[in-house]
Amino acid sequence: MDYAALGAQAANGEAQAASFYKGRVLQADADFFAYECAFLDETVNENFQKLKNHLEVKRRMAGAEFLNVHLTMGLKGGREQIATVKGYQEHRSDPTRDELKIRVRELRTMLANYKTDTITPIVNLTQEADDSLTQYQVRQRICGGEDSSVLMSGDKDLWMVEGLHCDPKTGRMYRVFGYGNCEYRDVGNKEPKLVGEGTSWFWHQMLMGDTADNIPGLPKISGRLLNEYLPTAKYNANRTSQACGEAKAVAVLDGVNNDKEAFRRVYECYTDYYRDTNNTAEMFFEQAFLLWMRRTENTLDVLNFLKMLGFNYALTENQKKALTRYEALCKLQAEREEI
Repeated sequence: MDYAALGAQAANGEAQAASFYKGRVLQADADFFAYECAFLDETVNENFQKLKNHLEVKRRMAGAEFLNVHLTMGLKGGREQIATVKGYQEHRSDPTRDELKIRVRELRTMLANYKTDTITPIVNLTQEADDSLTQYQVRQRICGGEDSSVLMSGDKDLWMVEGLHCDPKTGRMYRVFGYGNCEYRDVGNKEPKLVGEGTSWFWHQMLMGDTADNIPGLPKISGRLLNEYLPTAKYNANRTSQACGEAKAVAVLDGVNNDKEAFRRVYECYTDYYRDTNNTAEMFFEQAFLLWMRRTENTLDVLNFLKMLGFNYALTENQKKALTRYEALCKLQAEREEI
């Protein structure tokens, strides 16, 4: 693809674009876009030029005057430390892709040091770009109004974030508010794909997990709840538990349109599965901590959200220790930056 030509097209207003909005800021997932421009048969400088043109196309596509490029350059907000069921993003270690990862890291570093009148790098050393994308979207909407910030990413995790979004492939602009909804849509795959917007997507992930980040969600759903949400033609009192996953998450949350009811149903599923271990709340919180896109820089932002729904939870000693380790790493990171 000729990104230079696309950039010129966009500059001339010929590319598919939203109406230009004065002061609008595009919150761009630069982690995602760095991967899209990392071609190993080219030099890193050639890749970087493509990346700059690529970002200009996206800025014009969103009708934005300014562009914040969000980058993950360090720790991941304590998620690696808090995860106990499965290692957070652990399966991403693939020796066959090492060269690509190095190239992507180079592009991120170059972008972290690239600032223009329209482009500002947002470098995250202690949390993920997903979190800063959410936080900047929240703040900009408060300061400049609903149309002043647009979020753009190919990462489905960000579907839960409120405000204006722009599809990075098609340029489609859409708004996300509150609970939203999840549904199967034809997105060009062989089969329709489950997509969601708003906190509805968060609750679905709490059950089905997120394979991209190695987050398990709820491993199994009890026979009792299967009878309630996925009844068979003939009632089976001895129905055994089954692996959870997408289809069962959809069934459990079918007809739900608010966070309180979603919380009630999802927590009931966790209670049934972890009943014999007495750590329902602990496991529920762990998955929520991993999946939630933080609206503030508070590491425990998700707990504030859950408390409003009636989840009055105190961290376990192990969780406190995990976050203490994370805080120590944050301090080390800050000291390195000062050197």
